[in-house]
Amino acid sequence: MGAQVVPASSAALIGVVEPDADVREFLQALLTRAGYRCQGFVSAERFERIAATTHFDCLITDSELPGIDGLELARRVSAFKQPLPVMLLTSDSGADIERAAQDARVARVQKMPLAVREFLRSVALAVREVVAPARPG
Repeated sequence: MGAQVVPASSAALIGVVEPDADVREFLQALLTRAGYRCQGFVSAERFERIAATTHFDCLITDSELPGIDGLELARRVSAFKQPLPVMLLTSDSGADIERAAQDARVARVQKMPLAVREFLRSVALAVREVVAPARPG
């Protein structure tokens, strides 16, 4: 029997940017069952419009988006007044995506298809980073 993943804060709000409605709804349902609040978006542009007036604790985005892609969205989010951790969902398993994600300041790269427990553990860690940011050594 594995350890249950418990969110750092049940009030954490997570943005999910995923153009595929079925995948977006699955992710939102999974995160909601894990105790998070979620808001889904079909595009990076829609997320940016809402994020201008809404505080998110974490962003989960697909790497392949119409218009602005997930890596560009991560770069833009890192420039926010209050940056938030970004998790990038990708089916690409090459070193190039890892380097590009690091350059875009992505907190975590999550390979598709998702391993649910690993995914929820990564979300919990990302949210904890916002709730209790690491102190400089």
